[in-house]
Amino acid sequence: MTMSAQLAIDQRTAYRGLRPLDPRKDLNQVADLIEEAFTGELEPGGIAALRDLRLLSRMGPLVSLMARSDPYLEDVLGGFVWIEDDRVVGNVTIQRLDAYGSRWQIANVAVTKGHQGHGIGQALIKAALERIAERRGSWAVLQVRSDNAIAKNMYQRLGFEGLTEDILLQLDRLPVQTPETEPPAGLRPYRHDEWQPRYTLEAACRSELAQWWRPVRSYDFMQLAESRMGEKVWELMGRNRIRRWVMQGAKGFAAWLSVDARRWQGIHRLAFAVHPSSRGQLEQALVQHALAFLSAYPRWPVRVEHQGEHRELVQALEEAGFRTLRNHLAMRCKIGAG
Repeated sequence: MTMSAQLAIDQRTAYRGLRPLDPRKDLNQVADLIEEAFTGELEPGGIAALRDLRLLSRMGPLVSLMARSDPYLEDVLGGFVWIEDDRVVGNVTIQRLDAYGSRWQIANVAVTKGHQGHGIGQALIKAALERIAERRGSWAVLQVRSDNAIAKNMYQRLGFEGLTEDILLQLDRLPVQTPETEPPAGLRPYRHDEWQPRYTLEAACRSELAQWWRPVRSYDFMQLAESRMGEKVWELMGRNRIRRWVMQGAKGFAAWLSVDARRWQGIHRLAFAVHPSSRGQLEQALVQHALAFLSAYPRWPVRVEHQGEHRELVQALEEAGFRTLRNHLAMRCKIGAG
């Protein structure tokens, strides 16, 4: 069904079951449903997106005109809802991920608690896959909570396979006292011109499927002079301080560590990379070094986003007091035979 047909739904007709999302009447209820389904998981960007949905819901017929003239907005509003008692109880959003329309993301899959277990989620996903096939997409991708066995099993039955886990961990507050520890042997400051071995390390840390999901590209590791100058300015102003270290291995970097320490109110952030050949040997020392560095800063929360498959790092972080805020498994499904 085209967007024009989708927007021509007669709002006066009571409807029960699956239908395309009608931006003129559904957006506010969809925002409420997403907020209910993902309470505690929404990041600032997600919260802002809900505000945008509610704003669009108040634009009436104008949103229809906007959708017709903006292909991106048409994609965002191209999902489906499930209606019960004239109320949205299920939702799925479909968005293209590349300019060619090859990869499409299925997102915001949500069903109200009172209507779960009745096949509504599966019907929404099937409709999304059919829509992607109509748009000649080659792949559908989505993310699901790693501990949601029911949803994962449903996606697997529909042809999805797992790609990689993305985990977000947080230490709610830095310890009052951090034991003094010696830096890990061989740890030294990272130089910005060492982007090539760092790129090689990051590529080695990701599986083939993980790189399909989020490709590792060399230019992402080239730090421009403007970026380095910006970091120095913020450091001089006292906002934050970023420090990076590496450990040399037999054939390139064995590990990499970054600490973004905040002086002003906020969240400290850590980033790690450990070569697969060195895993299980370096993680604990790297975590201890990062926390020791942060001991000179305010006791804000500390966050780490990393690959969930790197269990040795997850374990080292948990032993240091970190807890999991979010753990999502990315999955993909091939559309058609092409």
